[in-house]
Amino acid sequence: MPLSMLKAAQRKMSSCPVTVTARWCELLTLLLLVPATAQAQSNSRELVSKMVAKELEAQKQPRYWMYLDSKKSPARLEVTRVVQTPQCWLTWPLSINGHPPTEGERKHAREQIEHLVSDSDVRKKNRDEIDSDRRKSAEMLKMLPDAFLFSRDGRQGKSIRLKFRPNPEYHPTTNESKVFHSMDGVLLIDAKQTRLAQLSGTLASDVDFGFGILGKLKKRGTFAVTQSEVVPGDWEVSVLDVHISGRALFFHTIGEQQHEVRGQFKPVPSDLTLAKAATMATRKSN
Repeated sequence: MPLSMLKAAQRKMSSCPVTVTARWCELLTLLLLVPATAQAQSNSRELVSKMVAKELEAQKQPRYWMYLDSKKSPARLEVTRVVQTPQCWLTWPLSINGHPPTEGERKHAREQIEHLVSDSDVRKKNRDEIDSDRRKSAEMLKMLPDAFLFSRDGRQGKSIRLKFRPNPEYHPTTNESKVFHSMDGVLLIDAKQTRLAQLSGTLASDVDFGFGILGKLKKRGTFAVTQSEVVPGDWEVSVLDVHISGRALFFHTIGEQQHEVRGQFKPVPSDLTLAKAATMATRKSN
């Protein structure tokens, strides 16, 4: 709230006659506060909407990468090399629980790659899972401006920091959006490029599905996703961190206890053949 408005409100308060109750003076102050608060909310929402538009536009022009993926769950830490192509993504294990993969694990991974290269049905299933995740990501992004109320919270590094909480007037229509809408947290937006830098949230309450039959997630669970500029102008998810207690039958590709780090991104051509991609994925590490 501008200082001039605050002083004006104080003058109004001090000038209230003794016959007017303190409650009416407080109400007057609140009425003066509302316009500034509404304007701040509008500005924050406009910034979030601009960021969402940029992220959705970037999804329409996908880039393909080779990168290292480190995925940690309670019982397993696996580092893999991933090679993306328009047809499918190929993965190759580099280490499992800190040790090189066994001969059996390498054989299994090679068979999976061979199936992807030779079987169009296997490739389609792989691609469908990737596209499903991308659609869900886009749906969550589209929710942001309407599903939450935002307030500026200064700067964090090169990013604008916004706090968010559920908008009580928004009504989620899917199980995934119901979980998302139950969170409050922090959104970081890169100040220069207006790109999503980080989104982190905490479940403010328990979330039930189908009266608990389909699942229940407990409050205080956390979710965080970080994007990094891997090459100038190109942003990719670099960290995914999920720590949610409970169960939810509709989550398939994201575990309820998972920490994933992606790095060493190198662009690959969109016309890369599957045979070449398989060679790149399975090559020996230097």
